[in-house]
Amino acid sequence: MKKLFTVALIALTTTAFSQQYLTREATLSFDAGSPLEDIYAVSESASAVYDAATGKLGVQVLMTSFQFKRALMQEHFNENYAESEKFPKAQFTGVFKGGEAIGQLTIHGETKDIAVPCEILEADGTLLLNAEFPVDIESFGIAIPGAVADKIAKEAKVQVKATLKKRA
Repeated sequence: MKKLFTVALIALTTTAFSQQYLTREATLSFDAGSPLEDIYAVSESASAVYDAATGKLGVQVLMTSFQFKRALMQEHFNENYAESEKFPKAQFTGVFKGGEAIGQLTIHGETKDIAVPCEILEADGTLLLNAEFPVDIESFGIAIPGAVADKIAKEAKVQVKATLKKRA
C-alpha cells in the first residue's frame, strides 16, 4: 500500500509539473514619457510562470534590471521614484481567463487589483505571453515632483513579452 501511494504521488507531481511553463528571460518595458521627455526602459530578465492546468500566472521583475538610454535617468528612477533599495521588485500574480489576466499588481510596495488584456499562444511546445496595459503611477505611491510633472506621463504604458518553456 505504501509503495502504491508513493507511485501515485510521483505520478501526480509529474503531471502537475508538466503543466507549468516558465522563463527568466521575459521582456518587460514601460513608457512614461511625454512630448517633452522620452522616458522608456526595458528589462530582459523578468521572470514569468504559467500553470496551464489552473490558469495561474505570475510575472516578476527586479526594478534595478530596467535599462534606460541615459544612465542619469536610470539613477533617478532607482533612487528617487522606484526607490529600488526599499522596493526591489514589481510583480503580478493572478489567473489567465479568456483574454485577460485578473489579479494583483504590486509596485513600490502598493498592491492593486487589476485586469490586464493578455494573450497566451502556443507555438512549437512553448507558450508566448503578450500583455500591454496602463499603470497609473501616482496610485502606486510614486510621487512626481512638480518641477518635472510635465515631463512624466501620469500613466506608464507597460508591455510584457515572454516565451515560456515547459518545466522539465
